[in-house]
Amino acid sequence: MIRTGLVILGLLLCAWSFATGFRAGQDIRTNGDVVLFELAPVDPRELFLGDYMTLNYDLLEDETGLPEERKGIAWLSVDADGVGRIVGYEGVTPQPEGTRRIRYSQRRRARVSIGGERYYFQSGTGERYEDADYGIFRVMPDGRALLAGLADEKRRPILTAGEAPSERSGLEAD
Repeated sequence: MIRTGLVILGLLLCAWSFATGFRAGQDIRTNGDVVLFELAPVDPRELFLGDYMTLNYDLLEDETGLPEERKGIAWLSVDADGVGRIVGYEGVTPQPEGTRRIRYSQRRRARVSIGGERYYFQSGTGERYEDADYGIFRVMPDGRALLAGLADEKRRPILTAGEAPSERSGLEAD
């Protein structure tokens, strides 16, 4: 009897956790500000792991001054074209005027990550994303960020078949 109750409680907790995470992602996707991050050279998709592209971002304006913490808040500067760069870190440098917050973590030899290292796409549509130059992120005021799509060199979203320009990315296509 107690064991059954614990199992049911565990299942309810898992369902609640999943629903909360899903709602948080939807909140970012709908209400987050659009910021582009320039892609560094992109690895080709890995056929054995599925149809996705490994993304690497050119995030840092200056590579000096990386904090020792493995995760925290970075200061994000966004230029007139909507392209973002990390210009400092909370607790290391004061927040420069006109910047916003973005959460980061450090992985693999002090590489700074904001998430979104993989972009999954429908099987057989990989050619469409070969010209991607930017990752389109939605960023909330508290620093949470979500990869919303990819954009070409003119910062136009690369759309999937049947997708309207503002459905996901928040940018208009020409």
